[in-house]
Amino acid sequence: MAEIRSLLFVALMASVCLHGHAAQLTDTLSSQKCTETSLADIVFLLDGSSSISAKSFKEMLLFLQKFIQNLDVGADKVRVGVAQYSDEPYEEFLLKDHMDEASLLEQVSKIQHRNGGTFTGKAMTFLQQTFFTPEGGSRAAQRVPQIAVVITDGDSSDDVIEPARQLRQKGVIVFAIDIGSSNSTNMHQIANRPHERFLFSITSYQALQQLLDRLLQILCVTVEDQRAVLLFPQKCNETSLADIVFLLDGSSSISPESFKEMLLFLQKFIQNLDVGADKVRVGVAQYSDEPYKEFLLKDHMDEALLLDQVSKIEHRKGGTFTGQAITFLQQTFFTPEGGSRAAEGVGVPQIAVVITDGGSSDDVIEPARQLRQKGVIVFAIDIGRSNSTNLHEIANRPHERFLFSINSYQALQQLLDRLLQILCVTVEDQRAALVPKFSDIYFLVDSGLTAADFKLTQNMMVRVVQQLNVGDGAHRIGLARYGQETKSEFLPKKFKNKKEVVARIKGLKVIKGSPNAPRNLGGALNYAVDNFFSTEAGSREHLGFRQFLVVASGANSSDSIYQPARRVKSEGVTVMGIGLGPGMTDQMKTVASAPYVYQSANIVPMLKAAFETEEEHMGVVEDCVASRVADVVFIVDESERIEAADFQLVLSFLHNMVESLDVQTNRVRVGIVTYSDNPAVQVYLDTFDNKNEILQFIKMLHYHGGGNKTGLALKFARENVFVKQRGGRKSQGVQQVAVVITYGKSQDEVEKEAADLRRDGVTIYAIGIKDADETQLVQIASHPSTKHVYNVDSFVRLKTLQKSLEKTMCHNIFRQAIAVNERRTDIKEGCMQTDEADIFFLIDQSGSIQPDDFNHMKKFVIDFLNTYHIGPDHIRVGCVKYADSPTLEFDLTTYTDSKTLENAVERIVHVGGGTETGRGLSFMAPLFERAMKTRGHKVPEHLIVITDGKSMDKVQLPAEELRTKGVNIYAIGVKEAVETELRKIAGSPQNTFLVNNFDALKIIKDDIITEICSADACKDIPRDLLFLIDSSGSIRSDEYQKMKDFMKAMIGKSQIEKEIVHVGVMQFSTSQTMVFQLNDFHDKGEMLKAIDKMQQLGGGTHTGQALTEVSLYFDLAKGGRPGKRQNLIMITDGESQDQVKGPAEVLRQKGVTIFSIGVVNANTTQLLEISGSDDHVFTQRNFDALKDLERELNLRLCERECQKTQMADIIFLVDGSTSISVGNFSAMLNFMQSVVNLTTVGEKMTRFGVILYSNETESKFNLKEYFSKSEVLKAIQALKSPTGNTYTGKALNYTLQFFDEKYGGRQAAEVPQILMVITDGEATDRHDLKAPSEALREKGISVFSIGVKGADKTELVIMAGEPSRVFFVDNFDALKTLYKNVSSELCSTTIPGCKKEKADLVLLVDTSETISDNAFSNMTTFMTDLIGSFKISKDQVRVGLAQFSSNTKKEFYLNQFHTVEEVTKNILDMVRQKEGTKIGKALDFIKSYFEASTGSRISSRVSQNLVVMMDDGSLDDPVQEAEVLRGMGIRIFVIGVGVFNKLDLKKITADTDLIFTVQDFGALAKIKQKVVETICEKPACSIDVAIGFDMSQRSGSQLLVSGFPKLRAALPEILHHVSTLKGLCCVQNMPIEPNVAFRLVSHDGRVLDDFNFEPFSEAVVDKVMNVQMSEDTFFNTALLTSFQEKFKTQSNAGAKVLVVFTDGLDEDVMKLEHQSELLRLSGVNALLAVALDGVRDSSQIQMVEFGRGFGYKVPLSVGMQSVGSTLLKQIDAVAERECCGVMCKCSGHEGSRGLRGSSAAKGVPGPNGHPGFPGEEGTAGDRGHPGPSGVRGNQGCPGTRGQKGNRGHRGDKGEEGDLGMDGVDGQQGEAGLKGALGDRGRPGNAGNTGIRGEGGDEGQRGLRGDPGAAGSDNAEVGPKGEPGNAGMPVRNLLLGTIFSVTVFLSRFGTFLRS
Repeated sequence: MAEIRSLLFVALMASVCLHGHAAQLTDTLSSQKCTETSLADIVFLLDGSSSISAKSFKEMLLFLQKFIQNLDVGADKVRVGVAQYSDEPYEEFLLKDHMDEASLLEQVSKIQHRNGGTFTGKAMTFLQQTFFTPEGGSRAAQRVPQIAVVITDGDSSDDVIEPARQLRQKGVIVFAIDIGSSNSTNMHQIANRPHERFLFSITSYQALQQLLDRLLQILCVTVEDQRAVLLFPQKCNETSLADIVFLLDGSSSISPESFKEMLLFLQKFIQNLDVGADKVRVGVAQYSDEPYKEFLLKDHMDEALLLDQVSKIEHRKGGTFTGQAITFLQQTFFTPEGGSRAAEGVGVPQIAVVITDGGSSDDVIEPARQLRQKGVIVFAIDIGRSNSTNLHEIANRPHERFLFSINSYQALQQLLDRLLQILCVTVEDQRAALVPKFSDIYFLVDSGLTAADFKLTQNMMVRVVQQLNVGDGAHRIGLARYGQETKSEFLPKKFKNKKEVVARIKGLKVIKGSPNAPRNLGGALNYAVDNFFSTEAGSREHLGFRQFLVVASGANSSDSIYQPARRVKSEGVTVMGIGLGPGMTDQMKTVASAPYVYQSANIVPMLKAAFETEEEHMGVVEDCVASRVADVVFIVDESERIEAADFQLVLSFLHNMVESLDVQTNRVRVGIVTYSDNPAVQVYLDTFDNKNEILQFIKMLHYHGGGNKTGLALKFARENVFVKQRGGRKSQGVQQVAVVITYGKSQDEVEKEAADLRRDGVTIYAIGIKDADETQLVQIASHPSTKHVYNVDSFVRLKTLQKSLEKTMCHNIFRQAIAVNERRTDIKEGCMQTDEADIFFLIDQSGSIQPDDFNHMKKFVIDFLNTYHIGPDHIRVGCVKYADSPTLEFDLTTYTDSKTLENAVERIVHVGGGTETGRGLSFMAPLFERAMKTRGHKVPEHLIVITDGKSMDKVQLPAEELRTKGVNIYAIGVKEAVETELRKIAGSPQNTFLVNNFDALKIIKDDIITEICSADACKDIPRDLLFLIDSSGSIRSDEYQKMKDFMKAMIGKSQIEKEIVHVGVMQFSTSQTMVFQLNDFHDKGEMLKAIDKMQQLGGGTHTGQALTEVSLYFDLAKGGRPGKRQNLIMITDGESQDQVKGPAEVLRQKGVTIFSIGVVNANTTQLLEISGSDDHVFTQRNFDALKDLERELNLRLCERECQKTQMADIIFLVDGSTSISVGNFSAMLNFMQSVVNLTTVGEKMTRFGVILYSNETESKFNLKEYFSKSEVLKAIQALKSPTGNTYTGKALNYTLQFFDEKYGGRQAAEVPQILMVITDGEATDRHDLKAPSEALREKGISVFSIGVKGADKTELVIMAGEPSRVFFVDNFDALKTLYKNVSSELCSTTIPGCKKEKADLVLLVDTSETISDNAFSNMTTFMTDLIGSFKISKDQVRVGLAQFSSNTKKEFYLNQFHTVEEVTKNILDMVRQKEGTKIGKALDFIKSYFEASTGSRISSRVSQNLVVMMDDGSLDDPVQEAEVLRGMGIRIFVIGVGVFNKLDLKKITADTDLIFTVQDFGALAKIKQKVVETICEKPACSIDVAIGFDMSQRSGSQLLVSGFPKLRAALPEILHHVSTLKGLCCVQNMPIEPNVAFRLVSHDGRVLDDFNFEPFSEAVVDKVMNVQMSEDTFFNTALLTSFQEKFKTQSNAGAKVLVVFTDGLDEDVMKLEHQSELLRLSGVNALLAVALDGVRDSSQIQMVEFGRGFGYKVPLSVGMQSVGSTLLKQIDAVAERECCGVMCKCSGHEGSRGLRGSSAAKGVPGPNGHPGFPGEEGTAGDRGHPGPSGVRGNQGCPGTRGQKGNRGHRGDKGEEGDLGMDGVDGQQGEAGLKGALGDRGRPGNAGNTGIRGEGGDEGQRGLRGDPGAAGSDNAEVGPKGEPGNAGMPVRNLLLGTIFSVTVFLSRFGTFLRS
């Protein structure tokens, strides 16, 4: 009895608590603030029955309008639909009909009252069938919340239960508003539960307005919660298997009420779990100062006990030591002793839920990391948001999924459903990830094993099987034996249990036979591929089971194993090799997958471990070690085309790809986007900083299904993931990579979105699986598609392409970050040799080309211009565009410099039309004919054709006509162009280029320029080139042929001559074969024939032996030329079976440069060991890709130590004495012409003069007479020999004057001056040689002495002064080749001096213990040689020095020594530290060197330079310290010694052009000149323009430009003008790309919004103009201080400009002037203030400006004409001043507007423009005449209560009015004071009999009575009871419940007593 009473009491209290909580929930919801619902479909169902008055219907419409005004309406935001019903439902408007607020409000106002009955059920069915469908505009399939709001005032005349249930079952959340209804039962059936949240009852329609805010708040929260739930579909209603531990904050900061709320939340959570010993286990811990175990996972195994224990938890109170508590969880709960099942191997997810309201008093980072590392998934609930940093460190990532923030403990109840859903899905996904992974294992056993070896092998197999879990759902075993043939013993599907498998293996017998019988392992491997690894044979590879093949062999194979081994591994099979015979190591290395090579059968533990490992943990693969820095985003299709099992294979692939990368915050960052109909970010680039955690999360990714919109996903990734705000590092120069994985054809367009993503600098790889569309994959991927597109026929094959993708992607990351820039430098240097050429562009302007595409073509042309030396006597460029007909834009002679050419290209207008390419080609012939006439002689002629489609006319004949005239045609096809037609145009495959989009033009540009420049770049460079070709058995015959074709192509591009290029070929496998030596052939034809005859060797891959052997053939004895340049090109497809590092080092030490090309499965680490430098390593996906290397590699082979002579004054002093015959004199003239051809001739380039002498000396032409090469050559050819004696001394004396300025000499401009004396005999006046020779040298003139035949060598040395400039030949014929020797010395002599007259140069050198004494000596020698190249003095170049190892030590500052001797002495006296290597620490230390106190002239804008020298390996990360230095304007040069990853060095300098690497310290001397030249270069000037806004004279929240119409109109134009700034006067072809940034600053200096410095972007401008300003901005000192900080931290530009748009100064002008001066001193070069609308006096504004150029007195105003142009002139003047030292640049006035041009042909329709901005509000018009009185409107909403007015005069009594409606009950007032005791009343009448009282005490037990008679059975159902009375209102429910329970207890007591 007592127990029953106790339970009833609990029921009563639960009822009380429940009702109390319901009220509290409603209050909590109402208190939550939310201004807009961002994404939902909301349908209103309005009751239009006759019971509703017209006035009430209008109230309902008014409510609806106000509701809509509070929503964020839009096609991609909130959609609204409305239906009305009475007898029938009516569609007022669908969800898809109106997408903006204005039209919605208008449509609502037009709704007419229908009248009729009330058929609510029918109306709800109508909603479901008409509104909540895709046709009606519903976005349910896109996971958009679906909401219905039903408003009615009466009972339905039809059934509502089933229609409402179906509607809710469809996922629609139904709100119901019951107005004055007498029967709310209907509404309870309609609305979602709990009714406290979804059902509203009001008394009248007028009360709807009071309900508005509350309904909005609840609906808002509901939508957001529903969105979260929809992200994780209801996969399970309850979590069925998990260990969940709650960690409750019990600190004193939590009130008792809040603690109870937490316990209540915990109880409800538990009630939603399937608790049980083998189901969900729950543990709870509480913590404050100490952690407390409330109960362990093992303590309570049923729900009732858990709930009871939770109710008993007491609040501990104390501090908040969360870290300690997390460690307690790990050590106490998540252990077998605590009940955790993690170690049981059954895949039980481990979950921790941490609930806290405050920051921890101890460290949480390490405890949380250790807990997560243990595999526990941590959810964190942050209450009150007091310190979310701690919670971010605690919770798993992404925080959007695992971290919840709420305002109060009361809000926990609202979180319940969402947390349950997310936790449920997480548990299920984690269970799938934790399910034990099994394998299919095949044994392939040699049938020729000896009896002993067979027994060992048999025992090994038996023991392995016995130790594994073998069965149908576990590991499966198969077995075959091989000899001459292969025989299957049993397939995996045959036996279903371990016992059967063991019995079958034990039953095997040894096969007796000849020990020498054939053993065809190669055939057996092929048999395994064909018969084992298929679904029919029992393979479960398609379900994700790993595939193993264990090969046990007793002897080497009788047949070839190389290609079969490659084949089986390419199928994704892991091969384990057991070699039981002698000498089998190499064969097993070939057969097996590394590292599974064994020499014994005693390997059971190792095999078992391999089979039971769930996945191979490979770590960072060797191919990706060099690619350490990148942002990689995987975009993964999760559409419904695939099964969930296939998606798991995709996740496995994704997991392995991420594991192969070096994932860290400062290295590789990874993002993940999944998509179907809509994309969703799973991982941002800044989400994870720990690889293990992202790998764990990938396993939990959930498959959703849906459509396939790849284009939308690409756009989403570009706008939301590759952004700086979420971890994108594009602005830091980090490579951006996207990997798209898709399974079918996209349902939207991908081409444009993919192109936009690529244009943003993202390299895209497209992986297609199964039904993927090949065309779309090519459209998505970057160019070339051969490198960036992968397609497999099934999900199983994904793993087969993994290694290839890793290799290609990682190699390309490195090459694009480093090698692309290096290649472009090589191209530019190579093209310096191309002095003369005529280039025409023929560009397609047909209608199929979009404006953006046409701009890409123009950019392509401009990039060409910046590569060459443009001039009338050098490279000339013309352009023709064509469509239906060709149009000459400009001829070769129209423009003579790159600047005007670039402007002309920019002005080309796209017209449109057809595509008649043939007509365009025909148009070109006369243009090229005119070209030769205008130049006067024939030069190389090139035509570059760009088209995007098939020509409408014939192209072959006009193209052939051009080619027969010597025109080289390059045909570029884009998009729909036809390759066969392009080949007809170009005439050869190598001149044909086909790309998938116009953005790929920039990629092929380098190839075309290389092709044009290679001939000149490689001309006359003597070199030895040896090919070392892998000829092993793993290479297929077709692949072998492709290597031969590659060698033939390289030879075809080489200048094969006896004195120039020698080529040899060696092939290797297990042994080596020399095909032909370097000196065997000097004819291309013979070489090509020898290559054609080559036969593949077959065998293994012994690259080390081959390197040792090939080294001999570079020696003189074997045909090599050790004094010449020597190169080796090595090609291999696999890993070498011997060591390569030592032999390669020996070869490189001989001076041989090795280029390593790895194809397919080549080992990248070995390739690097062979080449010694990563920029000499090339990895290719397949042998087809070799042809992509031909152009680049050919140019690399032609690198010159010194480029063509660009600027010099050269005079030939030519002996014309009688001893020289006419023929010999002609040979001298030819020699001079050859020298001229080696230079770039021009007025500002190299000038020539000629003086002839014999008895007398005569100048034939001086340095200022001819400025073109053709004129100089012609003048030389016209020379005649004077005859006579050889008065050389007299001639030298005469010559001295002709180097003066009077005759064109440029010594004052420090142009190198050279005299070349050519003579054939002794001087007649030999005693007069010395004085003039010394006089020439003293004047700075270098003398080259060239003697022929009888010349006296002693005299030659006297004239030259040093032997290196003396050249002698025995006869005049030898002059033909002598010029090649002279050119090298001439080039080095004419190296221009340092362009920097002033510089501060700091050397920071590594002196760590890894550097030997000899290496340190080489380093100090290099430093002294380096500083010897500069003019060291106090006013010119200053030098400082510091050394670093573990610590940094000052040697001397910039202001200590000012002579070369002093600096050199102190460098040589340096004593090194010999400790570790901490470059980051050193960079932080070195900042002090760049201060005025230590001698830096940084404030005077003297160039600041830091040279860092270090060997490979640093113990800290230098990124932040390096950024600070670069932010100070310091150029950092890095010299790396050893095997360096240049991406690591790029972290220091950020500029690949400032990185230098050598293999050892002895090679430093080779790069000295390159380092000096780079330091001396003036850096390309960059301009950063920051924009600020001062808008302090307005009120309210509004858009930034609101109220400033002129600014709104002018700002885009101004910024466009700023972005068009072209080159500067001081540097020819100098590219200038101004960057623009914005910042909005509050009055106190807070940053309200900030945009980084980036190139001009319309999207950014739009974003800035649409910024919603909640507070004013001011022009005060805080603004200037903020921008000073912005420039300091974000800008490293050469010119820095601040532009402020202002409505007037907001602070004292004197203070602002002072702050303006501080801004100037900080390095900002100009402050320009532009007055906004309404500013009257701009003179004060001008007082704070500085740095303006010409026209500085003119105030700047946003309303002035051409304000953009005016600002551009000012910024241009600043750039010229800062970058070029031009102190004043005057610009002309704006020109008058030109005449109107003639109308052009109608263009193709342009893209839709952006929506315009709302117009300004007009001024108030004149007051109109009073209109007639209107109809009385509806009563408005009550206004806010005004202030109480004064008491008015008493008025007359009015007529009595109608009785008003009853008012709404007011709130109960406070109780009054207790009144006085009243008189005693009269006795009342007797009452009714009361309720029977409670029974007395229980009496003694009576005697047992006789049993009663049994009642008769009755199966009849009793009559249905009467309906119960209607329930009471909610506010009376509590009292009613208490009363009912009291009555029940009373009657129940009476029953017991009776």
